[in-house]
Amino acid sequence: MKLLFYCILYLIPACIFIYMAGMVYSRNRHSAKHITCSLLYVFTSMWFLGVFTTFIAYPKYFDGITIYWVNGAITISSLLSLHLWLMNANMYAKKKGKYLKLLFVPGVVMLLTLPIDSWMLRSDTNLLEPTFIPGPGLYLLWIVDFSYLTFNLILTVIEMKKGNNAAKLWYKGMLLYFVWTFIMLVAALIFQNTNLYFFIYFIPHGSLFWAVAIFLSMSKFDYLSSYEKRYNILFQRSPLGILIMDIEAKVLEASPQIFQYLGVKREELVNKSIVPFLGEVDKEIFIKKYQKVFMEETKVENLELTFVNKLIERKTLLVDYEFILVEGKTLQFVMLKDITEAKTKEERVRYLAYHDILTGLSNRAAFEKQISELLNRKEKFNLLLMDLNKLKRINDTFGHQAGDYAIKHIANILQEFASENDHAARLGGDEFVMLLSADGTENIIKKIQKQLATPLTLSDQNQLHLSASIGVSSYPADGVTMDQLYSVADKRMYAEKHKGKNS
Repeated sequence: MKLLFYCILYLIPACIFIYMAGMVYSRNRHSAKHITCSLLYVFTSMWFLGVFTTFIAYPKYFDGITIYWVNGAITISSLLSLHLWLMNANMYAKKKGKYLKLLFVPGVVMLLTLPIDSWMLRSDTNLLEPTFIPGPGLYLLWIVDFSYLTFNLILTVIEMKKGNNAAKLWYKGMLLYFVWTFIMLVAALIFQNTNLYFFIYFIPHGSLFWAVAIFLSMSKFDYLSSYEKRYNILFQRSPLGILIMDIEAKVLEASPQIFQYLGVKREELVNKSIVPFLGEVDKEIFIKKYQKVFMEETKVENLELTFVNKLIERKTLLVDYEFILVEGKTLQFVMLKDITEAKTKEERVRYLAYHDILTGLSNRAAFEKQISELLNRKEKFNLLLMDLNKLKRINDTFGHQAGDYAIKHIANILQEFASENDHAARLGGDEFVMLLSADGTENIIKKIQKQLATPLTLSDQNQLHLSASIGVSSYPADGVTMDQLYSVADKRMYAEKHKGKNS
C-alpha cells in the first residue's frame, strides 16, 4: 500500500515534468532558453524520482541518495532556473552582464563538496538507529538554493515593473513555490523525530506551482516563444533570405536561402557571428557600423552588400532590416535578396557603355567624360592622338583578323605605359587617344614608338611591321575646350602622317 502511495505521490509528478521537458524542447531545439527550461524540468523530475527511491531503498541507501541524488538535483535545478531567469531578464546583455556568471560559483562549490560526509551529515553515536541529521554543509546548500530562488523572485518583480504581463504569472508561481517549500522544509525539521515528519514527503510538490505558471505564461503570453513557431512558414517558403541577429551580429535564426547565399550548412552558421562568413569585407568596419545602427535602431532599406562566400562565389545582396522585440530583447530582423545576376548584368551594361568591346580600352563616351573632368579642374595636361598606319593594307593582305590583332596590340601598349593618372581610349577604327600629364608625354611617346618597332608575329608566322602617327596638343596652350584640343592634335597627327615618318 505504501509503495502505491509513493508511486502516486512522486512518479506521476516526475512523469509530468519529463513530458513538459519534451514539449518545451520540441518547440525550439535551437533556443538556449528552451534547452535550459527543458533541462530544468528534467532535473526537477529527478528530484521526485530521487525522493521516491529513498523510500524504496530505506534505510540502507537513504543517506547517499538524499545527499547525492535529491540535493544534487535540487541544486542543479536552482542553477538552471537562475540561468533561465537571467536570460529572460536579458541580464547577460547588460554592460557588465558577464560578471553575473559569478553567481553560479556558490552552487557549483556546494555540488563539489557533496562527497564530504562529515560536512553534509552529522553522525550521533548515542543513537541506537542511524538517523539523518543534516550537517552544516547541507544547511548551507539549502540556503544557497533558496538564495537563487529569492534572486529569481527579485528579477521577476523587476520584470513586472517593466510591464511584462508574463512576469505576473511567474511571480505568483514562484511565490507559491517559495512559500510551500519553506513551510514544508521547516515543518519537516521541527517534527523530524515525531509522527508528523510526513511533511518532508511534500517538499518537492511546490515546484508544480512554478511549472504551471511557466506553461500558463507560455500559452497566454507566448513566453519562451519559438522562432520556429513565429517565422517557420516565412523562413521555409520565402524567396528572400531571412536572418535574425543580436547586437553582436550573432545569427539566432536563418532561412534556407541564407545558407545558399553564404555557402554554408545550418550548423556552421546558427549561433555564430555572421562576420567571418563575409569574405573580402572589412570585419572591423562592418561590425562597428552594424552595432552603431543596432544601438540607434535605424531602419535600413535597399542596402547593397557585396562579399565572397565560403564557396568562393561573389555575391551581391540587397538588404532591408528593422528591429523587433522578442521576449524583451531587441533583435535585428533582416531580409536579403540575391541580386548578383542583376548586378552582373548592370555592371556589364555599364562596362559596355564606357568601354571598347574589342580592346577593353575606354571608348569615346568615357574619353569625353574624362577630359571634361580635367577641363573642369583646370589642370595642365596633354592630349595624345594616335592613328595606326596602313591598317587597310594589313586587312587586305592578312585579313581582318590580323587587323583586329594589330589594334589589340596597340591597345595593350597604351595600357602598359599609361600610369595611374593617365587615361587611354579607342575612339574608333584605328584611332586612339591618351590624356597624359604634361611632364611625362615625351617619355611615353618614345616608349610607344620603341615597342611598335618590334615586329608583331601572327599565328601563321607572318610578321607585321606596325607604325603609328602621333599628334599632341596641350591644355591650355593649344585650347581650352575638348574640340579645340582634339582639332590641334588631329592636325599635328596628320601632318606627321603626310611627312611619311611612320610609313
